[in-house]
Amino acid sequence: MLPNRTGTRDVERGGTGGCVSWPARRGFTMIELLVVTAIISILVSLALPALGRARAAARKLQCMNHVRNLALALQQFDATHRRLPASGNYRDAPVAQSGPYHTWAVSILPYVDQNVIFQQWDFDRPITGVVNQKLAQSLVPVFVCPDDISAVGMADLSYVVNGGFGFTYRAGSVGDCVLSPWGHNLDLNGDGKTCVGAPSDDEDRALFKKSGVFFLENWKDGGTVRHHTLADILDGTSQTFLVSENVRAGYDPEDPHSGFANPNPYRCAFYIGLPCQGGSCVEGNVDYSSANSGRARINAGRTSAEGSSPAPSSFHEGGVHMAFADGHVKFLAEDIDGKIYAAMASPQGMLYQGTPLEQVIVSGDAY
Repeated sequence: MLPNRTGTRDVERGGTGGCVSWPARRGFTMIELLVVTAIISILVSLALPALGRARAAARKLQCMNHVRNLALALQQFDATHRRLPASGNYRDAPVAQSGPYHTWAVSILPYVDQNVIFQQWDFDRPITGVVNQKLAQSLVPVFVCPDDISAVGMADLSYVVNGGFGFTYRAGSVGDCVLSPWGHNLDLNGDGKTCVGAPSDDEDRALFKKSGVFFLENWKDGGTVRHHTLADILDGTSQTFLVSENVRAGYDPEDPHSGFANPNPYRCAFYIGLPCQGGSCVEGNVDYSSANSGRARINAGRTSAEGSSPAPSSFHEGGVHMAFADGHVKFLAEDIDGKIYAAMASPQGMLYQGTPLEQVIVSGDAY
């Protein structure tokens, strides 16, 4: 039977007539829909930030693990070769194949599960060679921090090694001259002479080697050969920097040879701020509090162009991940005291005692 006007209909129950109530249908009112929509919007607004924070925490953790893995790879390199790799390798003119060769990152490829790239690398040719140029465009995941928003994929690098006061270069006929990345020849022994091709240069070089852990070297041809082993770290491996983040060490589309293989000293290492005014480390002219200041301050180069800021930097809030020579990793605050920062960059700071370069002694809870 068809429904009657009151919304009921007759049904047969055991042959007797009767009727059952059939409720009328009704939808949601506009007010109810708005309330439901508002509740859903509030729940989403509460959930999205929490989800964003969880993802950020995961990226930060992965970045920290990359730093740890690089430190372990460097330890393995040291155990195999009884030395740490050069921060970068060059060949000096007039060698026929002079130029930039490779970095510490290329040296440790077998220890970060990239032996295929390493085995194909032509170590007798610079990075501009046909084979090496192609290999240098590879993406090695452990070299890139997930939070490095400047990374573009190919060849990128988000990490650098500890270069101490600076690096060395050739000035005309004099090689292995000590230079601060902030533009000064370094007179570390305070005799007023720098890069003159005299024995005084050797004194500067000896003091320079105590300032950091990794150095530029001449590949195969002698000249500048300077490196440490982990056993050389007299100040304690748990108190000495090995690897840091630097989001401005990576690939630059304007420079096809940039990336993890390029030994440009501004791309492969980090340096502390100049502790000696004007580069002269005479008595009374050394101030380590400036080691974490100005352009050398941690995270100061976050917005700089690629390859122009050789100081630690990250896109994490408040600091950078830093791996120490014993393999442990710490999130280092960007406002760390410069004296402590410089002392932890030096593997042999205790040997500066009695000189104008004398450093503070770092205890376990000083940072």
